[in-house]
Amino acid sequence: MFDNIAAISSGANVNQAISIVRVTGPDAVEIVKKIYKGRLGKDHQITYGHIYDFNDKMVDEVLVMWFTGREKDGQIIYNNYVGEPLIEINCHGGVVVTNQILELLLASGARLAEPGEFTRRAFLNGKMDLVKAEAVHDLIMAKTTKQTALSISKFSGKTSSLIENLSDEIAYIIGLCEVNIDYPEYDDIEILTDEILLPKVKDLITKIKEIIKVSESSRYIFEGVNVAILGKPNVGKSSLLNALLSEEKAIVTDIAGTTRDLVEASYQIEGILFKLIDTAGLRKTDEKIESIGIKKSLEQIERADLIIHVLDPTQENNEFDSMIEQKSKELNKIYIKVINKKDLINTIDDSSVVYTSAINNQIETLEKALVEKFSGIDIENDKILSNTRQLALIKECLNHLNEAKNSLENFMTFDVVIVDITNGWDSLQNIRGKANREDLLDKMFKTFCLGK
Repeated sequence: MFDNIAAISSGANVNQAISIVRVTGPDAVEIVKKIYKGRLGKDHQITYGHIYDFNDKMVDEVLVMWFTGREKDGQIIYNNYVGEPLIEINCHGGVVVTNQILELLLASGARLAEPGEFTRRAFLNGKMDLVKAEAVHDLIMAKTTKQTALSISKFSGKTSSLIENLSDEIAYIIGLCEVNIDYPEYDDIEILTDEILLPKVKDLITKIKEIIKVSESSRYIFEGVNVAILGKPNVGKSSLLNALLSEEKAIVTDIAGTTRDLVEASYQIEGILFKLIDTAGLRKTDEKIESIGIKKSLEQIERADLIIHVLDPTQENNEFDSMIEQKSKELNKIYIKVINKKDLINTIDDSSVVYTSAINNQIETLEKALVEKFSGIDIENDKILSNTRQLALIKECLNHLNEAKNSLENFMTFDVVIVDITNGWDSLQNIRGKANREDLLDKMFKTFCLGK
């Protein structure tokens, strides 16, 4: 049994009109009754009343939302966020009143909730799996429309259903193996051979590889695209950064190599967040400080997802320009070559290059190129796992299934193969936070009549 917790759930905006103070736990109703005067509500009702302190002085008039559960078949069913008694007090906004109500709840027997504890209880009470719990956090932290849309899709259960269906397929295969190992005498079961099992495992591997492929491309939605702006000194990297941001983020002068440190900023276009890094100009130098800056720039090539290589049409390309392009291609980076200062040239004849004039804010072609590089990400795709934890676990599942495939191809016995397949099932269940061998047994018994 959990204890009672309370917290302000409406954020910390001091000027908001309404605040919400939330309390949950087995004694939530009794705690609220100590400070609330008004009609007590039934489950899913809103009542009007007042909050009083322990000196019987009115603190505020409030609307109270009661999510206290309903009895069904001798059990209390909680159709609310946390899966236990939950009460939300809607009071007037502002720091003083809101905190005063929270303090009264804490003095009446509740404990201050830790960050995420209400959602943690929802998970532990079976109201949501880990995928949905993570979606709540992602939705709150979303900075773009695409991040919001993908979070809502995850919370709607699409990702959970995808993992559950894959888990069921694996559980069926495990059940087939178990029955053939332990009950070979039964005539009404599917006789399993390597020729039957191997295609089933290969089919699962194909499905999981597709999920990984789609998910790895979609990570840009949540994590953003790390962009390194590279080039020789004074080609206009800082001007380009400022033009994209529409603000003076980087120092712009006619002195070559003004930017000696990395300048970072975020830029959003069509729902994709680009994390821009303006690096020090790359050139041969004996100056120690600038050498460090160049080293940092080269490191950024390795860390970046996208390289914007800026060139000046009035300057000859040098070995550093060649190195940037070569290094980007070696590391399989997304690469955009930009000819800046297009106002200084007469003809534009290379379709593989983006032409800009940052100082004149003529950057539309670059913005179009950025969008095109990431326009293929389909946020409506049901096969997206959007965070590192989920992706690592499904890759772990893939590794186990590949081991099972190798064992089958080497004619290993089913009792060896089933170990890897079961481990793969565990990895999938861990995505949803539901790794439970009893659950696997339940699925097996529902599928096969093992009690004959």
